[in-house]
Amino acid sequence: MPEGRDAVGAVVLIGGSGGSEPSYVAEPLAADGLATMSLAYFGRPALPNELREIPLEYFRDALRLLIAELPSRPVPVAVLGMSRGSEAALLSAIHFKDLVNGLVLTVPGNVILCSWPPGGPAWMLHGRSLPYVDYSGPGCQKPDAIIPVELVPGPILMISAGADQVWPSASMARPISDRRRASGHSSGDLHLEYPAADHSVGYLIPSLPAGLLPADLEDQPANKAARGDAWPKVVDFFRRLPLREVADD
Repeated sequence: MPEGRDAVGAVVLIGGSGGSEPSYVAEPLAADGLATMSLAYFGRPALPNELREIPLEYFRDALRLLIAELPSRPVPVAVLGMSRGSEAALLSAIHFKDLVNGLVLTVPGNVILCSWPPGGPAWMLHGRSLPYVDYSGPGCQKPDAIIPVELVPGPILMISAGADQVWPSASMARPISDRRRASGHSSGDLHLEYPAADHSVGYLIPSLPAGLLPADLEDQPANKAARGDAWPKVVDFFRRLPLREVADD
């Protein structure tokens, strides 16, 4: 929670397939006035060991918990999904739209991908697996595995990397923008594409904490510059989100 002042917005933060709970992003968001819940969803005690069969209701419950912790004055509530967490963010906004005012997606995907490691579904809803594919987008031979992004309420800010070596985040972000624009649901959307940046632009904060990247991986200047450019725009996006009434139970 922000210290000494009321929150101007609230964010549930969902990390990627590394299994981390990204408090290193939550803390500076809180310092910028945003109440932020940094959410682990696998690889921790009492949670699944892998990114496999994760119930979307878990993210619904996290949103409800965060909303319950806020002061009585209503503020916009958003989800920030990083890499594979972008799937969870999009799907949560689609299926629990009364809880979400907007999304930020870093190095996002446009399809529902399989578990990690591969071999089953990543996401469940009402006890059933969602349709998925075992390859990243943007193309997809299984139409029901393409995330229907036009159903997301409120605006979306995306940050993608043109030199992404993990998956083609820039190529997947573009059809998200195109699909929303074609459906008339792109008001307030913004796509920040950094051609020289790689997947680590998804960590978002300008200066990464020691030990976050593998010892043999250097944080390239293009990534630092991209995150430095994106960070204030993300904070401004959260602060300017239009307030819609969200559920509080």
